[in-house]
Amino acid sequence: MATTPRRPTTTSARSEPRAPRSEGPRTTLRLPDELAAVAEQFADELGISRNDALLRLATRGARIYTQEQAIAARREARWAAVVPGGAVDVDLTRLPSPDEAAAAVLALRDAVEQAA
Repeated sequence: MATTPRRPTTTSARSEPRAPRSEGPRTTLRLPDELAAVAEQFADELGISRNDALLRLATRGARIYTQEQAIAARREARWAAVVPGGAVDVDLTRLPSPDEAAAAVLALRDAVEQAA
């Protein structure tokens, strides 16, 4: 009696723990080679799939973006509290000199005194 060869079970090249399936839209991405290499290295270090590594990296990026937005909003609120109406023309690419800072403080003080 001839035996039929057993069909090998299909396994991936590496046994990777998978993240639980999540709800949400599916999408296809074309990754730049540099990002694919980073994702692959991250996946290897954590022993996860490249897809799961990309999800973790995207989640971190989204968290950083949200934090940057909150910081920008806080900065704008603080700036508005210091300079009511934003009436000061400021070059944000450099810090003021000590003389410029002193002049700004005196001008603000004068404006507050006049308003009172």
